[in-house]
Amino acid sequence: MPEIRPFLAEDSRSLEALARRLWPVAPHPGGLGWQLANGEFSSDNATVALRDGELVGWSLVEAPNALFSRSQVVLVGATADPEAGAALLDRALAEAGDAAVDLLTFEGDDGLRALAERSGFQVADQNTYGEWMYRTATEEEAVLPEGYRLRPVREGEEEARVECHRTAWKPSDLPWPERVGEVNPDLTSRFNRERYDNTRVGLLYDRELDLVVEAPDGSLAACCVVWWDAENRCSEIEPLGVVPAHRRRGLASAMALHACTLTARRGGDRVFINTTPNEAYPTPAKTYATVGYKPVDRGTVYARPAR
Repeated sequence: MPEIRPFLAEDSRSLEALARRLWPVAPHPGGLGWQLANGEFSSDNATVALRDGELVGWSLVEAPNALFSRSQVVLVGATADPEAGAALLDRALAEAGDAAVDLLTFEGDDGLRALAERSGFQVADQNTYGEWMYRTATEEEAVLPEGYRLRPVREGEEEARVECHRTAWKPSDLPWPERVGEVNPDLTSRFNRERYDNTRVGLLYDRELDLVVEAPDGSLAACCVVWWDAENRCSEIEPLGVVPAHRRRGLASAMALHACTLTARRGGDRVFINTTPNEAYPTPAKTYATVGYKPVDRGTVYARPAR
């Protein structure tokens, strides 16, 4: 019998390593490392399964939010260890209670799909968060406006790097469509120096792939992390942000193209971005599409109605 218990902070590296072994039947280990570094996993919303002391699966339950009106469940490891997968799904559904639930099943995770169907799920009408965007990793010329420079972050720039991210991701300054309405201007990004330090000890973090765009005045205008996975020969960009004063100048598309160049030079074949075209937040997908990123189904969303 697998041991099922709440997630602990010391499980983080094991989760990243499991995702790397199971890819593509799991999140990209780089994006997962970003989630872990930024506190998206806790003992309150995540559960792990261990067999003989080794982590063999995990689940994450996210409550409804501004983008999703239903509980979201991600579960990893069900095909490799069906017994652990069944126990994790039972725990996740118990935590979701009577709420409507969306369950992401990655392509190839036939074990989880069978469990979902036995638990009353059906393929959802919309596959919103089962779809990513990707581009073939080829060497490309990233064109920047005069005076801007794209480079890796430097040692000693940690505080400036944190502030660049926080400014780029201030909720009220993000390019929401009009139908979202006014966003509270007092809300701020939760990113801070501690979370940045956590990011830099992630399994796949490489400072040469922690990119910034330096503005003509020397300030940082944009930033992103490219998570290169040599074992699976692909990268994920997560996250990418541009300071509001420097938007609409092609900085985001230049960074997304440069990620392809850096990945190709390392022998990789694809770059993923964990975003998808959607009405709630359309601008990023439109931007990446201009430089060749295309939607790709990474999984299928199964839905269970509220009880």
